[in-house]
Amino acid sequence: MNVDKLVKWAYRQLKFLQQTENKSEKLIEKLSWLWDYQEKIEEWNQLINEVTYVENFVKKQGLTQQSHSELSKQLEDNLACHSNDRLKVVRSQLLYFVKEQSSKADAGERLLGSSEVIESVFGKQKRLEQEQSKSGFTGLVLGIAAMVSTTTSEIVKKAMETVPTKMVLDWCKENIGSSVQAKKIEMLEAVK
Repeated sequence: MNVDKLVKWAYRQLKFLQQTENKSEKLIEKLSWLWDYQEKIEEWNQLINEVTYVENFVKKQGLTQQSHSELSKQLEDNLACHSNDRLKVVRSQLLYFVKEQSSKADAGERLLGSSEVIESVFGKQKRLEQEQSKSGFTGLVLGIAAMVSTTTSEIVKKAMETVPTKMVLDWCKENIGSSVQAKKIEMLEAVK
């Protein structure tokens, strides 16, 4: 999982050794072993750059029916100068994966390319519920809609006028049920 950091470090050290004229002998002695792996380090660096490029493309743009062709063109334009057999195979596999995944999108639809957004929403939800979130979802789960939508004071006012508290409580009871914490409290009350 950390191979990218190691390869980037080795790549930077090789570049440093190539460009810096006044290097200490001790530094050259400590890093000289990297020369034995220069070709592989450069190849691995290219592979990591390719994978990172595709990962960022999908993460930032999501997946549409056009993703495969857009990505293919960008890879040709941006990374054409780096080409070896392994890179061609990896590029082909990445493009195949994006093509396969983006084929699931309907016309005009953009699918999420990362779970970061939903993870962020759940993190915000947990902060909203604070201690209650340790024992499952509560009625505050309805707050997620407010977190991810554009709200104005007029929208909030209309929602509060339209949906009575009893309706929310009934919905929670029917769809969420009792939290673990509420069940513990019930049990303790029953024992008393």
